[in-house]
Amino acid sequence: MKNVIQFFLVAISLSVHAQEGMKKDTIAEKYADIETVTINDKDYDKVNYSYGLKQEINNRLKIGNSPSTYEMGLEFKNNLKQKGRISNVVLFLHKTDPDYKLVDLEINFYKIDALTGKPQERLNTKQIIYTPKNKKRTNVKINVENYHIPFPEEGVLVAVRWLHDGIKDKDIGPSVRLTTYKEILTYTRYDEKIGWGAFSLSRKPGIYTNLMMGLEVYIKKRKDIRE
Repeated sequence: MKNVIQFFLVAISLSVHAQEGMKKDTIAEKYADIETVTINDKDYDKVNYSYGLKQEINNRLKIGNSPSTYEMGLEFKNNLKQKGRISNVVLFLHKTDPDYKLVDLEINFYKIDALTGKPQERLNTKQIIYTPKNKKRTNVKINVENYHIPFPEEGVLVAVRWLHDGIKDKDIGPSVRLTTYKEILTYTRYDEKIGWGAFSLSRKPGIYTNLMMGLEVYIKKRKDIRE
């Protein structure tokens, strides 16, 4: 375990940049884009909910020379307590250093265990890949509707993995953005055999460093039918 911690400190470095105009510290949950659809019952609407952490700081996580099995994910709690289907994932990518090599990102979804509160079984049955276009700071929306990924009542962890195909002695990207929140929602793991561990770099009590990410979910909701 000591070796793993030492490797973590060497492999991952954090650079902090000041940000003007801080936003309110809260989980964003907005109600929008209601459209009538047929989902087994014509009396239901498909309602699109958006979840995500707002930007409180402008931190950059540089992955560096990480192992190919390294994953980092953000937990999304199902505050509605209704089953749904995931439609889009939003990645907030930071500027990547010029000498870093860009690699593909694998996106995975994990069900949250109701007893332990940690990620459990993987929900997507097929590999989902995003190929970064450049090293600039950008927001990327990835549509995953065709993968039919459920949004369980227990919530979900959305994770990214950097696929560097065994590249050695080379720092990789893209870099991702971090923010802060009053809960630990970010988990990392180096290998499936080791398991997930909570992640935070903040030293302030009650404030925790989290991966910045967004999620859009479709929820079935009965229509307000008036005679």
